[in-house]
Amino acid sequence: MTTNTMVALRSTTLASSASSVTLDLTGITGYTDLVLVVSAKSNTSTLDYTQIQFNNDGGFGNLYSRTYLGGNGSSAYSGRNTSTTAYSDGYLEATASGIYAPTIFNIMNYANTTTYKTILSNGVSSNTGAGAIVGLWRNLNAINRIDVSSVNGNGFAAGSTFTLYGIANADIGAYATGGIITQDSTYYYHAFGSSGTFTPSRALTADILVVAGGGGSAGGGTGGGGAGGVLGFASQSLSSGTGYTCTVGAGGTSGGISTSGGTGGDSQFAALTLVKGGGGGGRRTSGLTGGSGGGGGASSSSGYSGGSNLSQGYNGGAGVTGYHTGGGGGAGGNGADGSATLGGGAGGIGVNTIANFSNLSTALNSAGLGVNGYIAGGGGGGGTDQGGATNGGAGGAGGGGNGSSTNGVAGNNGVASTGSGGGAGWAGTTDAAGGLGGSGLIIVRYAK
Repeated sequence: MTTNTMVALRSTTLASSASSVTLDLTGITGYTDLVLVVSAKSNTSTLDYTQIQFNNDGGFGNLYSRTYLGGNGSSAYSGRNTSTTAYSDGYLEATASGIYAPTIFNIMNYANTTTYKTILSNGVSSNTGAGAIVGLWRNLNAINRIDVSSVNGNGFAAGSTFTLYGIANADIGAYATGGIITQDSTYYYHAFGSSGTFTPSRALTADILVVAGGGGSAGGGTGGGGAGGVLGFASQSLSSGTGYTCTVGAGGTSGGISTSGGTGGDSQFAALTLVKGGGGGGRRTSGLTGGSGGGGGASSSSGYSGGSNLSQGYNGGAGVTGYHTGGGGGAGGNGADGSATLGGGAGGIGVNTIANFSNLSTALNSAGLGVNGYIAGGGGGGGTDQGGATNGGAGGAGGGGNGSSTNGVAGNNGVASTGSGGGAGWAGTTDAAGGLGGSGLIIVRYAK
C-alpha cells in the first residue's frame, strides 16, 4: 500500500514588505490538490485580511464565492458572499503585534478542466478568533498561477512566508513507500522534497537522482548562489523491507546585506556518494565552493572570482569593479561574469539531462517538479546604481532566483525542490538582501 504525502513545491519568505506574492505553477504536474500555507502580517498598523486570485484573472467576471463561519470563544458568526473579485480568508495582524497569523488554503482538483474549483480554508487571529470557509472559483480552466494579496491593499510585512504543497494520489499500486509517489506508463517515481525514508516491499532495481540544496545569496555587492550538485545512480539493487534514508539538503541561507550567502545543504541516498550543496554567493569576496560555485562579489574598486565546483556542477561567474557581481554556477553551465555594460551576471543553466538517470525531464514532469523540465539553475548576480548597467542577472533555467534590478528590492529565492541558487540583492543607495537557495531533491524510479 502506498502512502499519501505532501511535498513543498514553492516557498517564499519576504525579505522586505510586498504588496502581493505570485506563485507560478509552471511545470507542476502529477498532483490532485494543492495546499497553500500563509503565515503573514499586515504591513500597516491596522488589521487586514488575506485574499487569493487564480490565473491572473484580476477578478474579471466576479467568479468567486464563499460561505463562512467562525467564533472567538464567546460569540459566533456566519455568512455568505457571492460573485466577488477574489477569495478572502485569514486575518493579517497589525505590524506592531509581532504576530504572523496562519491561514491554510486547500485547493481541490486544481488541474481539472471539467469542474469548478473548490477551496477549503481556515485562519485565526489574536483578537477576532478562528474561522473556516468553503468557496468556489467558477471557472473550468486548470489553475496555473496563484496571486496572494491583502483585501485592503496594505500588503505584507517582511518575514511573511508563503509555501505551496502538492498532494498526490494515495494508492497507485507502487512497490515501496516514502515520498510523493507518481507514475507514468513505464515507471513508479518516489520524489522526496524533504528528508524521509524509502522502503521497498519487494526487491527492486532502481535509478536514483540526488540533488543537493542550492546556495543562498546576499546584498550589497554579492554574487548569485550556486546550484546544488546533481548526480544520477543507475540500476541500484534495493532490498525488500529495508528502510533507506533519504537526506535532502536545505537551501542556503540569505546573507542579508552583511555577509556572503550560505552554502546549500548536502543530499544523500543511503550510502551513495554525498552530493554537495551549492556555494553561496560572495559578498565583496570570492564566491564559495560547492556542487556548483557561488558567484563572485564586487565593490566600487574590486571584483572577485567565482566559486569553484566540486565536480558535480559548474563554476560561478566573477564580479567586476563597480558592484557588477557574478552569477552562480548551474548544474549545466558556468555562471556569467558581471559586466559594466550588462549588469549582474546571469546564473548558470540547470540540466534536463544527466548521466545515469535517463529521461530526466520526463521524470521531473511526472513527479510534478522542476521548472519546464530543468533543475539546478544558478542564481543571478545583483543589480546596482553605482555606475554602468543597473540590471540584475537572470536566474539560470531550472529555478535559479533572479538578481534584483530595483533599488532596495531583495533578490529572488531559488525554487524549492530544485537545488537552485538564490538571486543576489540590490547594491547601492538602499542595499537589499539576497534570496534563499532552493532545497534539494531525491527521486527514486523503478519499473512497473
